[in-house]
Formats: sequence, C-alpha cells, structure tokens
Amino acid sequence: MIVHKLTPELVDKLRPVSDASLVGEEVMLRIGRAGFTLGYVPLPRAEWRSFPAEPMADPNLLLRLPQAAMFAAFEDDGSFVGQAAVMADAVTQWARIIDIRVDAAHRRTGVASLLLESCQGFAEKQGMRGLTIHVTDTNPAACQFCEHRGFALQGMDRLALAYTDAERDKPLARRACQLFFYRTNQKG
Repeated sequence: MIVHKLTPELVDKLRPVSDASLVGEEVMLRIGRAGFTLGYVPLPRAEWRSFPAEPMADPNLLLRLPQAAMFAAFEDDGSFVGQAAVMADAVTQWARIIDIRVDAAHRRTGVASLLLESCQGFAEKQGMRGLTIHVTDTNPAACQFCEHRGFALQGMDRLALAYTDAERDKPLARRACQLFFYRTNQKG
C-alpha cells in the first residue's frame, strides 16, 4: 500500500468511494464525572447507512489551500483504495480531519490507519497540537476507529446536524449527534 499527498497529477486517479456501511450497532453516549464514554448496543437488525463526503473534501479546493492536504492510498498496482483530507486551523492550533474513507473491499486492512498517520505527519509539520475529527453517532465504525487510534471523545453537539429535514423529522431521542474526538501529538 502506498499513500501519496495529493498533487494536481493525481486528481484524475481518484475514484468515488462508497459512503455506505452495514451498521449492526447503535452508539450510546454516557456522560459521567470522568467525561464522555461510548458504549455500543446491538441493533435488532443490521441496516445500511450512508455517510456522504464533506463538501470541503473537494480535491480541487484542497489543492488551492496551503493549510490543507489530501492523501490518497493506492494498491501496489496503482488502483485507488482510499483518501483522507485534513485542514490545519491556525487559530485553534488543531488539524481537523475533514473526511476519511476507504473502499469497502479494503476496509479493516490498515488503509485508514495509514491515511490517518499521513494526516498526523501533516499536522506535526504545520505545528498543530494534534488532530481532531467530527463523527456522527450514527456511524459506530468511525467512532470505534477513533477510539482504537488514540482519539479521546471530548464533546458533542446535538444541533450540528439538526438542519437537515431527515433529522428534524425524527423524534428528539433519535436525532444524530456530532461527536468531537481529539488526539494530541506524541511530542506534546
């Protein structure tokens, strides 16, 4: 597996990555004296969920922004398998992973971890405190990925996703929440 920082020459090699995942668990957020913790409860029946790309993850836009980068993962034969976009914020001193996605056939093979480490390297070169990523609680696989890669859940926002008709039509207890994960640089 090879990860490259996106250049204008590589844009044509990018392919759409499916945003669908089969979800068999529901995320349960607990708030206690020690902070936020996540639990996972099996769903009565697995269901397909869609997680569209963040509009800011447009490769042509990111190429024009010096504070942003996109990384693309390729098989040894040159076939595209995944991507991650990251943007450094000079005000907060955190680099936000805007989007990370891997082709369904290559999930759980370490591709996302390689992309994450490329984002971490970018954050360190930019002098950032570390990485942050925003994940919805409807995506338990992403939540588990963050937890297993050293991110700590530090906050949530129940209104961040409320602007969509689909969320407004749901009962209050079933509306999606935005979860904020952070991982500090190893150096401090």
